[in-house]
Amino acid sequence: MRGRTILFIAMLGATIPLPEAGHAQLSPQGVIGGITRPFRHMLGHYPRARHHRARGAGAVAAATPAEPPAIAGSRLGWVGPPAWPNAYEDVLGFTFWPDDYTSRLRSRGFDVIADTITGRFDVPRTSARVATTGAAVKNDATGENSVERCGDTSNTESNWPAARIERTLELSDAQHASLGKLQLAAAQSVKKIRADCVAPGALAPPDRLRALVQTLWTVRDAGISMRAPLKNFYDTLTQPKKNSFASQKPQGNSPPDARTANIGMNKQYQACATQNVEKAERMIKEIEMRIRPDKNQAQSLENFHKASADMAKLLIASCVQPVPVDPMARLDAASDQLTAINYAATTVQIAFDDFYLKLGNEQKARFDALAR
Repeated sequence: MRGRTILFIAMLGATIPLPEAGHAQLSPQGVIGGITRPFRHMLGHYPRARHHRARGAGAVAAATPAEPPAIAGSRLGWVGPPAWPNAYEDVLGFTFWPDDYTSRLRSRGFDVIADTITGRFDVPRTSARVATTGAAVKNDATGENSVERCGDTSNTESNWPAARIERTLELSDAQHASLGKLQLAAAQSVKKIRADCVAPGALAPPDRLRALVQTLWTVRDAGISMRAPLKNFYDTLTQPKKNSFASQKPQGNSPPDARTANIGMNKQYQACATQNVEKAERMIKEIEMRIRPDKNQAQSLENFHKASADMAKLLIASCVQPVPVDPMARLDAASDQLTAINYAATTVQIAFDDFYLKLGNEQKARFDALAR
């Protein structure tokens, strides 16, 4: 499995160069190592908007991203980084029920990196900590909403995903036992991810980005640890029961012709390009307008802009991949997506660190205000 991941990372490395500021490590284990020499074929498919200094109130409004939609359907609570608190649930959900979770998983990309940098998090909210008036309970020590605390465990289902599987499949005793081992592995993974959780407001922006890489790596490893128990359980099922984990979306009376398929693929590509590339552009524009960099900082901001735009384009590849039929293949695909996001975050980290270090105290204060 590690060898497969290294091959995937090597493919990414062949797609996009790392910034010249230095070489990145994907994780504490140093899996990415020395991927440095690439070509730019894929990046040429989507042009990067040229960076201009925006002026005026109208430009500020245009650069401010829309409020992200509220997180819905959380089964495991906060099990992921603050910018993607449902990450592990989305990985497991995509593995078992692609119809319900493909859009949730595949819609995550550069937005996770941008929201981590700016400090804008849409963390799961819990009814257990809401007063009878409907207002969120305040934390006595900090005065902040309790929903902002890390690793919230309210509104969780300790027996998910096994409970949903049992509701949809009639299992034998042997299959129940195998499913129990799968659920135990999931519970252990949830515990480990929560142990790595870092409160959103506890870190400076560069440290938040480093924490994102660490947490996503933990989520990825948690997914990998599910592969053996998943395969053992899946192998106990009959073919009709295995089919229940395939996509249930109607395929129509006949397969689409090549022209229809190409149109659908182009639309999917454009949607992925928009959600990734535009998110990177909005982030850079807003940072520029809030920070107002001087001439000595302009080149560093441009380097940060270029790294962000390039990595946003790279993440399109994860978004447009076909959904595998086999659950193990879907688990591998989710792992590849997490690897790609981490690669992008680590690459952006180099340029962002250089830019942030050049900021004065007043500018850093304005940067911190992006989250409010």
